Amino acid sequence: METTPAPTAKRGRGRPRKDSEFISLSKELLGQKALEIAGTEGYSALTMHRLASELGVTPRALYNYVADRGEVINLAMQQFMSLSPTLDFDAEHWKDGVRDAYLATRAAYRSYPRASLLSMDEKVHAVPGPRRTELVERLLKFYVETGLTLKQATSMTRALERDVLGFVLHVDYFYDRRTSDSDYVLNHPVPKPWLDDYPEIPAPYAREALELPEQNSDELFDEVIELRVLAIERLLERNSETSVAED
Repeated sequence: METTPAPTAKRGRGRPRKDSEFISLSKELLGQKALEIAGTEGYSALTMHRLASELGVTPRALYNYVADRGEVINLAMQQFMSLSPTLDFDAEHWKDGVRDAYLATRAAYRSYPRASLLSMDEKVHAVPGPRRTELVERLLKFYVETGLTLKQATSMTRALERDVLGFVLHVDYFYDRRTSDSDYVLNHPVPKPWLDDYPEIPAPYAREALELPEQNSDELFDEVIELRVLAIERLLERNSETSVAED
């Protein structure tokens, strides 16, 4: 007796592909995977098709959780902001606080070095969520309690982001991907091969600097923190001198 085969069940909207393991989607998972893509490869690599492929689902499945790619980018930004821990600052030990803030920010940026390039790579309006406001407010409060004016505290808060982002992109990014024959690029103001390419250019100080001890990226970052601490010390001294003069 001939029988009619049962029809194949259609995969409903939002289900994973047949060739993938079952995965339970959520906005948090989409944001995390989007951050992994954008943070290591740049936002141009973050497409709905790429994200769906990484998660083992169809692009259509993603739209059960997000309206469009712009929302995915915002989820990635919010995930990125959540990497920075809430630090307990102590104004009496402000040097430790500055160091902790710099190290925590560096750790977040270093994990996903290209996540902060949103304004350069994208034209979408990013909404980083409340976390950024909380972190900035806490840092401003710490600097003011240390003895800086609000204007100075604002400058130092901006400086932290510039210092760390610049270091991660110009030093950590290459240090973490370096080869044995490329260390010279990081350790000298002008690497020896570059000096040798233009022997007609007098550069006695740059050549003398080649003799200085080589440093790893952590030691180089310590210099960044030290310079910023020295700047804050000078501001505090100047504020104290101004206060005495006014009295």
